[in-house]
Amino acid sequence: MNTVLRGVLHVHSVFSDGEESLEKLVDVFKRLRMDFVAVSDHAEVFDEARMQHYVELCDSLSGDGFVVIPGLEFALHGGALHILGYGVKRRIRTSDMEKLVDGIHEAGGIAVLAHPPSGSTNMIGPIKAKLDGIEVWNTRYDGVYAPRADSLQLLRRIRAINLKASAFGGIDLHNVNQAQRPVYVEVDCGELRRESIMNALAAGKFSVRGANTTIPSSGDLSFVQELSIAVKQPLCRPWAG
Repeated sequence: MNTVLRGVLHVHSVFSDGEESLEKLVDVFKRLRMDFVAVSDHAEVFDEARMQHYVELCDSLSGDGFVVIPGLEFALHGGALHILGYGVKRRIRTSDMEKLVDGIHEAGGIAVLAHPPSGSTNMIGPIKAKLDGIEVWNTRYDGVYAPRADSLQLLRRIRAINLKASAFGGIDLHNVNQAQRPVYVEVDCGELRRESIMNALAAGKFSVRGANTTIPSSGDLSFVQELSIAVKQPLCRPWAG
């Protein structure tokens, strides 16, 4: 019998440019009744020793009803494009988009385009068929009230050639105050284990939830939901905390 688990994606710690330790973040999300967190510190700050410590700490903080999934955020095109590698436990050293996504998959990770910039449709041409998902709602960039319509439209264009691409949501946490109204995922998962959660995310067995809005992993919304998002678009704004 499957279990529905709640978790927060796209979180930064003091290992890169976040303000809080992993230990503090685990305490925060436990209090919010989450079951797991997927961290994604910036890849460029890691050497081999730091990466090993990062993964070991994620492992040590997993247990007692909570799981920490390690991961990295990779910057491309001078920082204009960012790819999240959820579940990645080792560095991947390349500036080539295709090799990066292939490397994330070879490392057992999930490759997600983060906070898609304007014009990213053309920028990601080589990896459209390889991405596991698009971050359609990033509360640091889009605000806490609604996803960005442009990101949902991008997902639909990608799913026309890549049905495995899912709608992801993340909070892009750097400041713990961003956890006050988190967008989170509900995962249809067999058990509270890292491997089970990763398998469910990769298979699209989840939904994104926040601000009385639920987005299925397919990104398919009702007319009423589309209208609600359109009405809330003026509220989409960068995090000001």
